[in-house]
Amino acid sequence: MGQQATDRRMWEAIIAAEQQSARLRADFYRHAASRAETLSAALRGSTWDRGAALTFLQTFPSDVPALLRPLVELALSQAWALDARRAIARGRRDLVLPRLRDMVVERLPTADAEDLRRMAELLGSIEAWQILRVLVQNAAGSDDPDAREVAEDFTGRYGPMLVTGG
Repeated sequence: MGQQATDRRMWEAIIAAEQQSARLRADFYRHAASRAETLSAALRGSTWDRGAALTFLQTFPSDVPALLRPLVELALSQAWALDARRAIARGRRDLVLPRLRDMVVERLPTADAEDLRRMAELLGSIEAWQILRVLVQNAAGSDDPDAREVAEDFTGRYGPMLVTGG
């Protein structure tokens, strides 16, 4: 019973820390005077800063549209892709999608196959079908066989949504 009691105390400490973290996030959301600027710096900061900012934005997504550029950069990275996609997905679609479309279109001329794949993964994960359609069409017309492979992969995965998706 000694180890079970120790384990329970450790678990209770984790719960208390989670509760305190939730309270601090809510306080920061309600009272920070330069929230977007602070979050922007955090998204470029240390591993702890980035992780905390991404967790915050998944919980309180109102700053996602203003922070879309650094969030997209993180969504294209291996280490942060999943958390960044989740944060982007929580943002208001009517504000996020037009900006995201502009960013994708801006990046297409210089994107390599890996960038195309990461952007396509982001767009598929947030169901941004119209933007994904633009990316796939661009990749399909590329001279690069790896880019054309991206187009084939995502057409195979999301084909019906690319024809009729919104």
